[in-house]
Amino acid sequence: MNEDVMNLQYTTIKDPLPNFIYEGLKEYSSGANIYRPQPVVLIEKLATRLNIPKEYLFLTAGADEGIQLFAKTYGQNAFVFTPTYTVYQDVEEFGGKLTRIYSIKDNNFIINTALIDGATLVYLANPNNPSGVTSKEQVMELVTNNKKAIVVIDEAYGEFSNLSVVDQVINNPNMVVLRSFSKSYSMAGNRIGFIVANPKILDIVKNKTQWANISYLSVGAAIVALDHEEYFKNLRDEINKRREDFASFLKSLGFVVLPSNINAVLLKFTSEDKGTSFFKYLEKNNIIASHGNGASNMGLDKSFVRIAIGNSIQMEKVKEVISLFKKISRGINLGRD
Repeated sequence: MNEDVMNLQYTTIKDPLPNFIYEGLKEYSSGANIYRPQPVVLIEKLATRLNIPKEYLFLTAGADEGIQLFAKTYGQNAFVFTPTYTVYQDVEEFGGKLTRIYSIKDNNFIINTALIDGATLVYLANPNNPSGVTSKEQVMELVTNNKKAIVVIDEAYGEFSNLSVVDQVINNPNMVVLRSFSKSYSMAGNRIGFIVANPKILDIVKNKTQWANISYLSVGAAIVALDHEEYFKNLRDEINKRREDFASFLKSLGFVVLPSNINAVLLKFTSEDKGTSFFKYLEKNNIIASHGNGASNMGLDKSFVRIAIGNSIQMEKVKEVISLFKKISRGINLGRD
């Protein structure tokens, strides 16, 4: 790809990993000559941090593997609230049934927490990708109203907001929380995440993956990251500030911006043609965004454009390009009815 092209299609963190991650990997590299299934050192560290029994933890190759494990095991009659992350559709790849419940109302993501009759599995991303959040109270309503289903709360972006319900898993045997180091710790390429669930559930789903399913180097990177929590907290705070600043900038130009608690913003245009025109304008100016569902979402038509939050230099460039779009489109409806 052209070096001048700015890829803001995916919500990977654009700020590079700090050197202390690489410096801390030496002992894990030297210990990677043997299989190390479910290394206790990381499990115990996570259990202490989250204040949950270590028996409630299972390490995965990113949150995606967790999503797929539950799709394989409990996906006979699954439900998901859309628009949301595309990997939940793997239920169908594994032979299950997936019902999509569209949940955008007045440009806000609002789920129905009532009983879903016949559900064997329910997925809810919180914060949701591409847009929206669900309060802790509503999440627990969904869990308690659907006791016959496995309710998976995907908190891949959990550290970007104060919405986690991981502390409730121990009291709700049908509840599962997925977490990841991909976004909150800027390590998408390392493929490291974990499941928090009742041990009886873990005993079932773990049989759907490999005996040694995670890289020991990735485990090492996760441990080093947890030892430098303050750095990553500051990075997440900075990304949240960039997102809010960018959203305010877009709104000041007349764009309709849906609420977001992840490292991206979602724009809504009044037609697919207008969304497509804006997307192509960005592309012409070497900015790659996500148009409609793109490669990451489901439930969006082409009137939606999602732009991931880049580093500070990238975001200033994006603002310049969009400001020019506003000037050349003066008098044209940019997204309002």
